[in-house]
Amino acid sequence: MASPSHDLLIVGAGINGAGIARDAALRGLSVVVCDRGDIAGATSSASTKLIHGGIRYLEQAAFGLVRESLREREILGRIAAHLVRPQRFIVPHTGERPAWMLAIGLRLYDLLAGRHSLPASQRLPPDFPLLRQLGRPVSGAHAYFDLWVDDARLTLTNLMDARTHGAEVLPRHALVAASPDPAGGWRCTLAGRAGRRDIHARCVVNVAGPWVAEVERLRGAPPPPVRLVQGTHILLPRLHAGDDAWLLQQPDRRVVFVIPWDTHSHLVGTTETELDSPSASGATAAELEYLLSAIQRAFGRRLHTDDIQWAFSGMRPLIGGDGRDARTASREYRLSLDAPDGQRAWLTVQGGKLTTYRRLAETAVDLLNGPLGHATRSSTADRELPGSGSAGSAALATLHREAGILPTDWIDALWRRHGTLTARLIGGDTRGTGDPGRDFGGGLFEAEARWCAAHEWATDAEDVMWRRTRCGVRMSPVQRAAFSSWWRAQSFA
Repeated sequence: MASPSHDLLIVGAGINGAGIARDAALRGLSVVVCDRGDIAGATSSASTKLIHGGIRYLEQAAFGLVRESLREREILGRIAAHLVRPQRFIVPHTGERPAWMLAIGLRLYDLLAGRHSLPASQRLPPDFPLLRQLGRPVSGAHAYFDLWVDDARLTLTNLMDARTHGAEVLPRHALVAASPDPAGGWRCTLAGRAGRRDIHARCVVNVAGPWVAEVERLRGAPPPPVRLVQGTHILLPRLHAGDDAWLLQQPDRRVVFVIPWDTHSHLVGTTETELDSPSASGATAAELEYLLSAIQRAFGRRLHTDDIQWAFSGMRPLIGGDGRDARTASREYRLSLDAPDGQRAWLTVQGGKLTTYRRLAETAVDLLNGPLGHATRSSTADRELPGSGSAGSAALATLHREAGILPTDWIDALWRRHGTLTARLIGGDTRGTGDPGRDFGGGLFEAEARWCAAHEWATDAEDVMWRRTRCGVRMSPVQRAAFSSWWRAQSFA
């Protein structure tokens, strides 16, 4: 073989694959991660960007899932402090569910969370100032807290930590062949831009999300039932000032979130559209109209597709065959281990959601301890992710004092993306001697682009604009084209 034997080959560099890679590497396992596309290139960069218990799952009596999610919310608030922020949600009493039901549900939500650092839910009176933003009077509202998160960078930082502990990360390397090795393990072939590469692994972990069935077919196994449900989001001009978000109840008993994106925009989502295959993904006219209608119903403002600043869609690869509709389909996960002879193992991961990725990863590696002959325990709940730190606010203040002529708003944006690594990015120290380089617009400077290439596996301009920084949202078409031309002219390895 062209490379030595590894303990794990993880197929899929989304949030679940990244979490498994980090957990396994921290336990001392030899890990390779591959993905046919970019890190967080699909579902894991197209979520509603919430770490939450899923309050609406209480109606489905999914108490275990909600409890697990809320416990994970508390953990992620500690280990990824620079990537998350507390977010208050206002739930106006608009009649779809009675106020008493909301009160009971939110009280249960608080109880299931156990001890937590976020404020408890509360009832708001009809004269609460923010309710004046609505297009009609309401009898009051409830408020509760969850966490907002940068989903793509959460995925990325898990892989950065895995790399620190020896994992090899190979984006844009597709698994194209997998066969049992008579001596044990799996012989696998990856195809990347530079050609093919052979990998020998004792265990393969199929965490390819929407493409999990395709990977199963490579080993000749029947594909598991996968249900693809698309969630589309749109970015609209700011509906009002302030930091509060909304949970808007809809007549079909779905909910739509309206979340501050920046000072210019609100993020609105999501939909639940059944898909036949991953190739069918993409925002539909019906989905856009559904979200725009939700805004008109709540705020009395008729917006049109021309008002949409950005739209994106993500595919939720849910466990199939449960007979539920898209709204009530389970968000739980399933781990299927195939290790019949003790010589090799294959783990297939289905379902799950962003909030529970760390717990899913812990469970997955625990399951592999037997076939791999390990008896180690997970440490991911206690170890901070790269860029996070207990002295974060003090470190940011130091950066501001010593950043010299560097733009203050750029330092703040870098901190939200890179946390305590910002000092290294701007020049290797906190003296502000670094040069941000060319300004590409939208908050993207050359120094960060080069950092993404050198430290974050960015290989295409789109990786930087839409996943590492999301600066592409605020760049004009001309600016995006200019950045793409600059990127192609560089000699990034």
